[in-house]
Amino acid sequence: MVRILHNYSNHCVVGINPRQLLDRARVDQRADEPGPRSQKTARQLRVTEVDRLVTRYKEAKNIRRVAAEFKMSRTTVAKHLADRGIVTTKRMNAAQVSQAIELYADGLSSMTIGKQLGFDNHTIIKALRTSGVTIRSALGH
Repeated sequence: MVRILHNYSNHCVVGINPRQLLDRARVDQRADEPGPRSQKTARQLRVTEVDRLVTRYKEAKNIRRVAAEFKMSRTTVAKHLADRGIVTTKRMNAAQVSQAIELYADGLSSMTIGKQLGFDNHTIIKALRTSGVTIRSALGH
């Protein structure tokens, strides 16, 4: 009955007879009422899939890339790797921090320094800040 009234009250439909209204109501594709939404749960990886994830991380050495390839969050990838005993956090040692400070003082960007030393530019900035270096404003900002 509600669908008939809905179809009948649709002001855009002109010249529709009651029989057509009944036919339309029967084939209406809309859901009656939206019910409670089911929560999406994370897809559970099989052991072989985790093996592939670990192998891919060992090749790429980049959690973001692996997460994008496997269509999952970085934290989930990191959790699977940690469960397998793989350490994913790289810390800069004192020599690397000193080198980063020197390169930054010479005018290189954190991105360039990161590429040279094998770290993310955010890791470089954090190490510089921790060492008391004043960070320059980004070019173009």
